[in-house]
Amino acid sequence: MKLTKRDFVKGAAATVVIATAAARVRSSSRFDVVVFNEWFPQARTFADGLAARGVRVLPIAGDAGRLWYDTLRTLVGQGHRRIAGVTTHTDLLILETLARDTGLRVSHRESTGRLVSWVLL
Repeated sequence: MKLTKRDFVKGAAATVVIATAAARVRSSSRFDVVVFNEWFPQARTFADGLAARGVRVLPIAGDAGRLWYDTLRTLVGQGHRRIAGVTTHTDLLILETLARDTGLRVSHRESTGRLVSWVLL
């Protein structure tokens, strides 16, 4: 597989997003849950780093709505209200919309290319 200039720029931009998200997580209070889109190696690396620190990580597994209704909504109801993530913009839109009913709002959003890092509080 040949690496094009476009692929390199997109990968570099995504790396900046992930590094920024990781720095924000390290400098802020502990998160209850981290959500990531496992289709992207950068998002998986971000989640793996936090999992090693004891944070519960949840993959999107192809359906952000199902993740919300099957898992996240219950966790939020139990008091796990600090959620960080690295996902696609569409994943975030779905989670952000569904989380409004519980009073959660996006307090941080940083995007580059196809990925966005975010925090719901």
